Amino acid sequence: MTLQNTGPLRLDLSLAGDPIGRVLCWVLALLGYLAVVGGIALVLLSSDIGEWDRSLGSSLTLQIPAEVSAARIETILALLRQTAGVRGARLLELAETAKLLEPWLGPAAATATLPIPRLVDVQVDPKAAIDIADLRQKLSSVAANIQLDDHRQWLDNARSTAIRLASLVAAGIAIVTLSAAALTAALTRARLAVRRETIELLHLIGAADGDVARPFQADALRRGLLGGAIGAAAALVTWLVVSGVMPAHALPAVVAWSDWRLWGVTIAAALVAGLVAMVAARITALRRLSLMP
Repeated sequence: MTLQNTGPLRLDLSLAGDPIGRVLCWVLALLGYLAVVGGIALVLLSSDIGEWDRSLGSSLTLQIPAEVSAARIETILALLRQTAGVRGARLLELAETAKLLEPWLGPAAATATLPIPRLVDVQVDPKAAIDIADLRQKLSSVAANIQLDDHRQWLDNARSTAIRLASLVAAGIAIVTLSAAALTAALTRARLAVRRETIELLHLIGAADGDVARPFQADALRRGLLGGAIGAAAALVTWLVVSGVMPAHALPAVVAWSDWRLWGVTIAAALVAGLVAMVAARITALRRLSLMP
């Protein structure tokens, strides 16, 4: 005879010290670590693209050979300023040029003996369709060996590459999330199998599947949050070590510790780990329990 319960049952399935639960926590910590690393990579790519847009999206760089006379330089500047779509042209001082070359040529004082080209920062309207080939030809008629660099084409290529990389990283994060759900489901099935006799007894006295599943989903949520937090913290420590060891010029755009996106990725990873574990555990438990007598 089956006894009917008159209210919600208080079930103690002894999940707190479950070794399978500890495995679940550390597996989710590893997956949370990978997810946060991927999230930080997305933040870095976003920062790089934004920095490129700000610094290169509306500018050209003109290199004038060092031997070109001052009069010809003034003619070149006048030609640039008269070009449709050009907002301004500024000749960089030699000290500014030397500072730009310092990472490659050493201290600025060492550049005094070198034939450093004169650089012109040309600001353009991003929406203007400038005929770069025609402009190069006009500039070459004033002075030979002039080099006009159009950063916008490079920027478009770099942006396309960054978007492809971001898509790959996002796909990796999605795979990590699905892996977390699959592993949680597998471990939940193992936990149910270990307690099969107890669960059948609970069914016998009238426990609903939702009541039996609740401790499993609650424990999965707790371990998911803990594992996600551990993995996220480890990822932040990794970023701290890498950003401290690598030279500044070898790193992509710097993300400050005060950047809300960095902490948003960290908190989101822990929360998602907990929610994914909880949902996967509940769905798996309900499906398995429906097959038990």
